Amino acid sequence: MTSNNRLSGVLQPLFSLRSATDVGVGDFGGLSGLFAWLQTAQQKLLMVLPLLPTTPGDPSPYSTRSAFGLNPLFIHLGWLPEGVSFTDAEKQAIDAARASSVVRYDLVFPVKTAALERAFASFDAQGVSARSREFDAWSLENRSWVEHYALYSSLSEAFGRKPWWEWPRGLATREPKALDIARAEHRKRSRYHAWLQWVAETQWNKVRAQARERGILLCGDEPFIIGNDSADCWAFSKFLRRDARLGVPPDDFSADGQDWGLPWFDFDALEKDGDAWLKARAAKAAATYDLRRIDHAIGYFRQYIRDEQTPKGRFVPSEEPAQQARGERNFTLLSNGAGIVAEDLGVIPRFAKDTLARLGLPGYQVMRWAREDGIYRDPRHYPEVSLVTTGTHDTETLRSWWVGAPSWERETVCKVWPELWQFTPPPAEFTPEVHEALLRAALNAQSATCVLPWSDVFGELERVNTPGTVGDHNWSYRMRVEVEQLLTREEPRRVADWLARLTREGRRA
Repeated sequence: MTSNNRLSGVLQPLFSLRSATDVGVGDFGGLSGLFAWLQTAQQKLLMVLPLLPTTPGDPSPYSTRSAFGLNPLFIHLGWLPEGVSFTDAEKQAIDAARASSVVRYDLVFPVKTAALERAFASFDAQGVSARSREFDAWSLENRSWVEHYALYSSLSEAFGRKPWWEWPRGLATREPKALDIARAEHRKRSRYHAWLQWVAETQWNKVRAQARERGILLCGDEPFIIGNDSADCWAFSKFLRRDARLGVPPDDFSADGQDWGLPWFDFDALEKDGDAWLKARAAKAAATYDLRRIDHAIGYFRQYIRDEQTPKGRFVPSEEPAQQARGERNFTLLSNGAGIVAEDLGVIPRFAKDTLARLGLPGYQVMRWAREDGIYRDPRHYPEVSLVTTGTHDTETLRSWWVGAPSWERETVCKVWPELWQFTPPPAEFTPEVHEALLRAALNAQSATCVLPWSDVFGELERVNTPGTVGDHNWSYRMRVEVEQLLTREEPRRVADWLARLTREGRRA
């Protein structure tokens, strides 16, 4: 933290890192070089997208198969003591993936999976050793979540990736006898999936130590809900219910709202259970990050679900007092002993914002959306307890927004944001002067925390994700320079020095 409690940082998905030692997708090994650049740029925080295990073959970090653990895709192969070798075909795939301007998941997934399986085979063949004893101790300590996650992963493979509700009835309903038989039959493969989690957590702990040495906080992203076909939905189906579909109600942007097709939380059932699952999830996330972004914050107050009886949807709870009480209870639990930021974007009722403010929890101020009655707000008047940003992983980049905005929007911004008063009339081009003024406006905001997407810092056009679309253009953005060269090549070094100056002038260094 800075002495006056104002800090700034950068948002960059882990998969977007480019390193001389990766296989075509960012992994834990590339973070040390990024930390060095952030320190030079006097940034105190790195925000990443969810690092949870995802659906095999699906690159979306929000396609989560567990509320616990880490994505094995991010394991750095060079840190494995077992050593990793590649076939000639795999070497060719790695060369092609590393040369690509975007992440080639079609090449990366099979190469990394095969390498990790060979590494585990080597580990397992060593028998009892100091390293195997460490793994066994970790497995016992994390048994409450890793046991059902590892078995679920093994069974999913055994049944050809069919969703768990299509497995044989005894396993789908978790009958004790069927589970005992499955544990014995899939013991070795379950051990492999648990080993992946142990390796990933061990490497993440190394990354956290590197960040601490540089004075950098790590901010994670916690999805609101877990997928239908997930270890948690299988193991805790009375809490993560599939008898209705989660979504959002109709609004100015969508006449029919959105049907996400996701399970919904039965918070009443969770409460009767002492909120054990929710507390365990919060504790695991708090132990993983210094700060975390709570996605879809309104969902902890009320959920909008659709089922056969109410195909157009309804709120749960239905009444505002119950919604407010539910949100206050949930966010008190989630923030216990941990730093969180509530993603309160979209249509958020006043009582929810008031509750978050009363609990002292920062919400989001996305500058291009921060308006009242259609009028932009001066960032210097944002709430101090808030996070200001020029964009999110779901928005177009700052450059794209400026160039594509109607002239009246640019004119309004230049009238309201002091850093842009100089532009009369505002240029339609994204000039270096406009770029600097926009970043200044964010860094000078009254919000205690400022997070700038990497692409906005560098004034790029490439975006991370386009909501409502499916394709290779999503979740495949890669930085242009290897992390090892961020401080040796002229352009990224110049940007680091420039950002450091703006950060000092914004009183965040």
